[in-house]
Amino acid sequence: MNPRLSLTYGLRYTVNIPYSAIWRNMDVFDPAYCDPAKAVKQDPKTGYVIPGSGDAYNGIVIPGDGVPSFVGGRVFAFATDQYKYLFRGVPAHYSNIHYNQFQPRLGVAYSLNSKTVVRSGLGRFFTRLGVSDSVFLGGNPPFQPIVSVSNGRVDNPGGGSQNQFPLTVTTQSKDFKNPESWAWNFTVERELPLKSTVSVAYVGRRGLHMQQERDINQLPAGTLRGPNAITGVNTDHLRPYKGYAVIRQTDNVASSIYHSFQLNWTRRVSAGLSFGVAYTLAKSMDNGSAQRDILPNSNDRNAMWGPSDFDQRHTAVLYSIYELPLFRGQKSLLAKLAGGWQLSPVVQFQTGTPSSVGLGNDYAGVGTLGSMSGLGQLWDVNGDPEIIHDFAVNNADPHYWFQTKKSDGSNIFTAPKDGTFSTGKNRNLIYAPGLQNWNIGLFKKFQINERAGFQFRAEAYNFINHPNWGGPDRNPTSSTFGKVTSKSSERNLQLSLRFYF
Repeated sequence: MNPRLSLTYGLRYTVNIPYSAIWRNMDVFDPAYCDPAKAVKQDPKTGYVIPGSGDAYNGIVIPGDGVPSFVGGRVFAFATDQYKYLFRGVPAHYSNIHYNQFQPRLGVAYSLNSKTVVRSGLGRFFTRLGVSDSVFLGGNPPFQPIVSVSNGRVDNPGGGSQNQFPLTVTTQSKDFKNPESWAWNFTVERELPLKSTVSVAYVGRRGLHMQQERDINQLPAGTLRGPNAITGVNTDHLRPYKGYAVIRQTDNVASSIYHSFQLNWTRRVSAGLSFGVAYTLAKSMDNGSAQRDILPNSNDRNAMWGPSDFDQRHTAVLYSIYELPLFRGQKSLLAKLAGGWQLSPVVQFQTGTPSSVGLGNDYAGVGTLGSMSGLGQLWDVNGDPEIIHDFAVNNADPHYWFQTKKSDGSNIFTAPKDGTFSTGKNRNLIYAPGLQNWNIGLFKKFQINERAGFQFRAEAYNFINHPNWGGPDRNPTSSTFGKVTSKSSERNLQLSLRFYF
């Protein structure tokens, strides 16, 4: 092989066999086993289940083929045969096993000359999963019935009598694919004068089958609000699966895409000094950034496609380590005591992360709303919510971070029409203020032997006391909507003495 060319490759093959479900204290709700003919009946006004009217656990599935002998009397639900019918012939792993998950990896490095190297790589990666950690382990009925009571009294939340409330359940999908990603990069590295190197890279990543959650017992839009709203009937009485309130199902159906330009210039240690600069220009998009985000509209995940909650377009870091010249290179006792000090400043600049505008109100009339980006339902956008950046005057107030009104005085953000979800892709439109970190450290080692010693550290965080602005108010009904009302990052000094061995 050409000594200037280096080729690496690999191939992995995995079969994901999920952990046994119930004997990790889990059971699930499966719509395939929810028989409408066996559904319970509910009081239309209260939503309470009428006792003896049907199967209270209609649709609940215990994976596996029966109760193992080692359970003995440890699980109260199996003290009798009352719940053994919930073993419905479902495999112990419940969710499907996914085969043929090849993970090819390829890397290439080529030396153009003695000072320039080109590198590139591509790989496919899977994450092995067992039981979803969003399913309440041991928290589903009949092991541990859970109900949700709204607008109850603290000293009497149930309202008086021993009512049978609709059950709240967490579950996972039958398919439940393994999270997958494709990662690739292309890098050029070049040796420069001043004992330095520069690296220029493009890095990308595609995420598939990422975790996302939704309420599969959500009402159709317009059920409780809008021109065809149903009134005078309890929400839980109207839900598709009778006898249940929210059924939060986790599934691996979200996706993402990441692109970045990365620049790094580094000077090697010379005369006690090394320093470097790193800069990243990046863009991350997805339709679910956090694994426990719940879709506001259970039937439309595409409306949530937008910048990731953690998307930061620009990041720059300047760093250095400098060995002070005092007694440098000397081996006297005085040099050991007074010399050997290192100064290490690190400065970081980065732009802010995005957020959405909305409220937790049920404008769509679906009974309950999920939450993405810390909000419920997004508001409609009518115009350009331009980010002002420099806190220019907006409505005669210099504290606005983004425009909330158009030139004619009308509102840019408006609530969705009753019985509807927000139209358009309005997630994460507003980028918060960025931040600056100005940190510096002074270090000194007092060596006892080759392995042990003390290290003194004097560190100053944000030593110039530069304020970092908080995020703007995203509540469109607030009097401070669009304004920045907080700051952080006050100067912090720390002294420490550490013994290492």
